[in-house]
Amino acid sequence: MKAKVKKIICFMLAGAITLSAAAVSPALSVSAKESIGNGVILSTDSITLTEGGSDTFTAVLPDGLDASRLAYVVADPEVAAVTPVAYASNVAAFQVAYGKSGSTVVAVYHLDNPAVVAYLTVNASCITMDIPERLGTNRDNYCRLISYEFVPYDFTYADFNDYKYTLNLQYQCAAYNDRDYNKWGCYGYFYDAAGNVLSKVHLYGSTLSKGRIYHSEFNVPVNAVHFSIEGF
Repeated sequence: MKAKVKKIICFMLAGAITLSAAAVSPALSVSAKESIGNGVILSTDSITLTEGGSDTFTAVLPDGLDASRLAYVVADPEVAAVTPVAYASNVAAFQVAYGKSGSTVVAVYHLDNPAVVAYLTVNASCITMDIPERLGTNRDNYCRLISYEFVPYDFTYADFNDYKYTLNLQYQCAAYNDRDYNKWGCYGYFYDAAGNVLSKVHLYGSTLSKGRIYHSEFNVPVNAVHFSIEGF
């Protein structure tokens, strides 16, 4: 059994998570996608969680198979915790709970045949992120986000306890066609639950060059639940 679980983990860490659309099982009332291995159909292939949040998904086996024989492995259990919720015939339900900011993969597999496996990507963020495909307001000069991460805010002085994380962004110049402007910039906004702007921040790139990567760091207000960047 340990060898089987090890095999599953190796598959996940190797990145063998190419997903393909499949037919919906009659036992499901929602659209579903089937992953590598065939035989297990998940109600979704990705879940996005925010701090303190949770979501559910279902796994369906062909008719006549027992869903209680389904198990799971989480590549990084610190990012998300998975809990079985219920089994009924060939259908199993699972809950996914936020652990920390990051991304991980959940493999749902059959105990009797680990080759029957489907994969679910979990993206966990302490706040929701509204990131347009093209960053900026100039259609000739714009950037694209390539990565972001949240790190704990570690400035401990009492006067600076209004922040909970630092948001690190990396973005790349994707188009530089207007040569009259060699700088690029746009604004990002942190919002509270009521939709009020808590903070306005400036993303910028000097000495603009197509393909060049830029970096920004912003302190996340303690009451922030949403972040968005200007785009078009």
